[in-house]
Amino acid sequence: MAIPLSVLIVEDYEDDAELMVLQLREAGFDVFHQRIETAAQMREALAARDWDVVLSDFRVPGFGAAPALALLRESGLDIPFITVSGMIGEESAVELMKSGAHDYVMKDHPARLAPAVRREIGEARERRARRSAEEGLRAAEEQFRGLVEQSIAGIYIIQDGLFVYVNRRFAEILGYETANEVIGRDPLSLVVEKDRGTVGEYMRQRLEGELRSVSYSYTAMRKDGSLIDVGVHGSRATHAGRPAVIGLMQDISEKKRAEEEIQRYVAQLEKAFMSTVGVATTLSEMRDPYTAGHERRVAEIAVAIGHEFGLTDRRLEGLRVAGYLHDVGKMTIPSEILSKPGKLSAIEFQLIQGHARASYDVLKDVEFPWPVAQVALQHHERIDGSGYPQGLKGDEIMLEARIMAVADVVEAMSSHRPYRPGLGIEKALAEIERGRGTAYDIQAADACLYLFRDKGYVVPA
Repeated sequence: MAIPLSVLIVEDYEDDAELMVLQLREAGFDVFHQRIETAAQMREALAARDWDVVLSDFRVPGFGAAPALALLRESGLDIPFITVSGMIGEESAVELMKSGAHDYVMKDHPARLAPAVRREIGEARERRARRSAEEGLRAAEEQFRGLVEQSIAGIYIIQDGLFVYVNRRFAEILGYETANEVIGRDPLSLVVEKDRGTVGEYMRQRLEGELRSVSYSYTAMRKDGSLIDVGVHGSRATHAGRPAVIGLMQDISEKKRAEEEIQRYVAQLEKAFMSTVGVATTLSEMRDPYTAGHERRVAEIAVAIGHEFGLTDRRLEGLRVAGYLHDVGKMTIPSEILSKPGKLSAIEFQLIQGHARASYDVLKDVEFPWPVAQVALQHHERIDGSGYPQGLKGDEIMLEARIMAVADVVEAMSSHRPYRPGLGIEKALAEIERGRGTAYDIQAADACLYLFRDKGYVVPA
């Protein structure tokens, strides 16, 4: 397949121009050409079309190779320029080469023309490709540098134990006016003493390949000696052909302060919430003064048993709240029944049993982060199905309710009631032991017995 070739020929003899075109076609080129004889024609031709090569006679009346080469250089176009002449001395040829001509061919050696053209257009294309790649690389580097220098995050490179690059933002975070004030410094010199061991170990692990990347935070020292909390993400990389750590750094002081403020706010809400729970418990106790403190003591016993289970602090807190509120439904029962000293009638006992459902109805629409309403509903259920109000069995009863059932029985039996004096902790534990696996959950019963008998736990006052 013929190679397309656009040739601009500076020649005053048309026959000589046609001969050059013929030689190129015989060498496999598909030639488009234009013959010109003046500077004006050359300017127009260069503006009108992209040319692969310029072939110029040494002497053309009023024009010629030297002025044609000067015009080409003036245009800034990278087009191979080859002098083709029947009469050019070596000295003149050398001068033209020094001025930017790429080669020269004598007309009496026509076989040299096509190889010279082929070589020069190949080299020209390589130059253009190389220049395009270099320009693209420079543009990418400028864009990257712009992004790095204008980044809202501090960017740094550590090599051989020193900062070898930091951007402007990095310097600003640490209170320096210019990046040069930081470059060359030991990174650990900007870390407070308590955090230097951790930061140094992370640097070592990345440089030695134990960690590819890591994110962490520490307290840094600013130029003026003040402290600042920073978060960093650094990765092992290569810089100038050698191992380095490249990373980002951000000022997290405001974030940390915000998190601390949120924690204080949450603590205040939790305190207010528990105060509200306490109010509800107090209202219940006001209707049943003979069992004052029952809910609180049940809550503490339940939490102690739950701790033996290994429940999380969050879950234990839910158990405490459920303990405080598990009998809130007793507010719906007439006070004369709650404080009746004698035996209850069947109807009265049914009313008392209704407090579990009543507690659930009071609590079910409150969006607790724990299953408080269900615990209140189920705390009188029994493992063998003999409890109330739903007659649930075994694992149908949630764990917190199984724990609450044991705690409720221990507190109720060991404390005084209007209808009897307190029976004491040993009788309460004997009941738990008797009902272990039938009325009461085995693990909850065992945890309770271990708590009181082996660890010396006592019912809260």
